[in-house]
Amino acid sequence: MAHPLVFVLAPPDQLPGGEVSWQDLVRAQQQGPKAAFALRLFSAAETSEAQLGTLPWDGSLEAQSSGQPRRMICDAVVPRFDPQGNAMGVYQRREDPDRLLCLDRFPLLESCNETCWFYPTHDGRFLSWERALALELQPGVVAQEAQHLVPESYERSQLTLLWSLLADNDSLTCVGLTYAGQRIIWPQTLGRPEATALWSLFSVDTQAEVSLTVNATQVVDQTAA
Repeated sequence: MAHPLVFVLAPPDQLPGGEVSWQDLVRAQQQGPKAAFALRLFSAAETSEAQLGTLPWDGSLEAQSSGQPRRMICDAVVPRFDPQGNAMGVYQRREDPDRLLCLDRFPLLESCNETCWFYPTHDGRFLSWERALALELQPGVVAQEAQHLVPESYERSQLTLLWSLLADNDSLTCVGLTYAGQRIIWPQTLGRPEATALWSLFSVDTQAEVSLTVNATQVVDQTAA
């Protein structure tokens, strides 16, 4: 049996209260996050700043002509959750699978916060590729493999926003949410990607006074694919 709690991210005035149907939640979620970005990170090998403009728009990298591989260390799609503009709605399934009850609604920024993984996690030279995407999310549920670890009773304090420092960014990005320490999954449909992508070459040295150095960035368009 599916875990009884269902989560919806949408502007505060779009979250229904009381008894609702599954379609009510789908419609509400459609008013929530509509954008995402694809992110890939690679070891830079011997990549030079001058080579950035020759890298492919679609983020697919093969070994360099010298044979040294650019090892992929991250491949993710991150919805733009927009904690400033969205609220959380929590709903409980009933005996009738199409009828749910609203348990809580509150601004997303009132959730607990936690920093999670940081990419990259070691010193070196790296390439990052980032491309914007359109996105449509379905209501969220605890990941199926972890549902047996999550209590069925609801407590707001168990909801946590995850923040991570990604690639060459110098500020944290909201990369997901958990309930009772387990990931909330938002089934997603990806739309057409933007026609441009951004490649960056950067260095991480945790022993230096300034640990992150962005060496170069380059926008490439679809013709470079």
